Order: sequence, then C-alpha cells, then structure tokens
Amino acid sequence: MVRSVLKSGFRIAAMLAAILVAACLYKYRSVNAKTVFDKYYTSYDLSRLRGDGIRDSLEEAYKNKDWNKVVGLYNNESSQNAKYYFLAGMADLELHQYPVAIEQFEAVLSENAIKHDNYFKDEAEYFLAFSYLMNNQSGKALQLLSKIRQNKNHLYYPSADQMSEIDLKILGLKSK
Repeated sequence: MVRSVLKSGFRIAAMLAAILVAACLYKYRSVNAKTVFDKYYTSYDLSRLRGDGIRDSLEEAYKNKDWNKVVGLYNNESSQNAKYYFLAGMADLELHQYPVAIEQFEAVLSENAIKHDNYFKDEAEYFLAFSYLMNNQSGKALQLLSKIRQNKNHLYYPSADQMSEIDLKILGLKSK
C-alpha cells in the first residue's frame, strides 16, 4: 500500500517536473528581440514634447504619423538640434530603419554631452535601447535598459521597470 502511494507520488512529481521543463523551454524559445519589442514598445507621444508650444512642420508631420515626411523634413533642415534628431530617430524607428534611428538617438546624446544639457536625453536612451534591440544588438539594449531600471529619476523608469526580468535575462543569455 505504501509503495503504491509512493509510486503515485513519484509519477505526479515526474509529470510536474516535465510540465515545468516544457514551460521553461517554451518560454526560452518564445522570447527574442522581436517579441520583447512587440510587448513593451510604445511610440513616443508628441503631447509630451518639450518646448515653447509652437509647432513647426516637422512636429506636425510627426503628430500626423507621416514618418517619411518627418525624415524628409529632417534631411532638408540645415540647423538640426536634439529635438530634430530625436523626432527623426523616432520616425526611422517607426519605419524599421534601425541603424539610422540608432545614429539619430546617439546624436541626441552626443549633442547633450557637448552642450551639457539633458534635452531629450531620457527619451533618446529609452528608444535607443529598442533600436539596438531590433538591430540585433541585444547586449547594448540590455545595458541601456539596466541603466534606466537603476535610475528611479529616469523619465522611462516606470516603463523599463515593468519589463519582465525573465524576458530580459533570456535575451541576455541569447545575446552571448
């Protein structure tokens, strides 16, 4: 009788272990840069735009989600600043032009470093992480997201903090 109970207990434990292993394997196989991007990415809301309230044609094109027009206006603009780099980077990100988006977001950070300013710094870091992610540079994306998750004063801390630690760890394992 005792052996029968033990045998049933071992069977149940083996089934639970098999289910757990299958769930872990499924999770590992299903997490990749694209799934993390799709799950956590939300486009930049122009209502958050900083400035004096005067909208120019680049901002209007961005507001209308005319990404090609944003890029065209940016390319024709002679005096680019952090706002223009950022909006062009967002348009490139929306157009799946990840290497160009990376250049734009890095330009925001470079300009801020030169001018000792933080204009669009938090935004550029957050969306740069997503650009890295989609450009198969998960290691760089995870470094930025880790930096954001450690800084409770970062504008995108709440968004980054809501990302699944398991998903990020799996991405880290896969990027090595």
